[in-house]
Amino acid sequence: MSSYNFFWKSYFETLTSRNIIISLRNNTNNKGIHQYHMESFKLNRIKFFLFLTLQVCTMPCFVYALYRYVREKNLRKTINYHVIYLLLCTSFLFVTLGLSLSQIYMFTSYVYPSDDRFCSLWNWFHHSINIINLFLMAFLSIERNILIFHSHILRTKRAKILFHYCPILFCLLFPPLFYIGAIFLCPCTNHYDYTKLLCTSSCYFSNKYWANIDLYFNNYIPLFIIPIFCGKLYINVIFQRRRLQQQRGKWRRDRKMILQLWIVSTLYLCMWLPLQITAVVCLYWNSSFLLQAQIDYMYLFPYFIHIIYPFILLFLISSKNLHRTINRLG
Repeated sequence: MSSYNFFWKSYFETLTSRNIIISLRNNTNNKGIHQYHMESFKLNRIKFFLFLTLQVCTMPCFVYALYRYVREKNLRKTINYHVIYLLLCTSFLFVTLGLSLSQIYMFTSYVYPSDDRFCSLWNWFHHSINIINLFLMAFLSIERNILIFHSHILRTKRAKILFHYCPILFCLLFPPLFYIGAIFLCPCTNHYDYTKLLCTSSCYFSNKYWANIDLYFNNYIPLFIIPIFCGKLYINVIFQRRRLQQQRGKWRRDRKMILQLWIVSTLYLCMWLPLQITAVVCLYWNSSFLLQAQIDYMYLFPYFIHIIYPFILLFLISSKNLHRTINRLG
């Protein structure tokens, strides 16, 4: 995911593994092979300590942000904070469990436990959480447009169920159900490599049907939705700003939502797009384009979304910081 697909993406992982294997097979020098593994081991250790440090720093932010949400009724009852906090919950799950599993690999450069069932469960959890998170972000960009310019649509209880709760339910249920089918039910045989992150990838990506759904529906469509609807929101604000400012109470609330979307969407696009763009170039034009950079660094970019997000959320729910920024924006 993914963008990664840092997550995830199997086509990227498959391409990665194939190129490494070919490179190693062509190198008959055992010393060269040993040097490659040592460099990989050292790089993984650096990644381990980096992510461990960030994990320790971000956990208090998660705890405090969740505490604020539980304690403050206005945050729980306000519809525009529902997706914001669901993003926090999915990021919390990833940092506590998903990142921890990756850190075990980074520390040893080997997957423990070395079992195909574990690898399948790890892939399922990893992809599911990240795609849930991406779907929620895409829905957030759509819903912000509705809340700011078409808020009358959500006035009735039925409308809220149909246009708010049902899409959220889809975002939460579709990814894990899809990956259950792709990883556990797809008629193929997994060939996991315990020396690679996520054991390389599940075999479903060799199935055109499952692969296309995962690549285009789970990844590319949300990544198109986010900038398109964010851009639409900003353009509408520019052209309708005077009309919006006439409703001072509503404009104050709308400015908060616009700022929230701008900051969060920037984080997602900055972390997802580098890997997705280079992966597309590899897939359709140049199979070696920035390949090593994808393997060593870009595949981990989306991890930073989950690590940075609680800091952003604390800023967004801090009234003093938020009001100061809003006043600067006019």
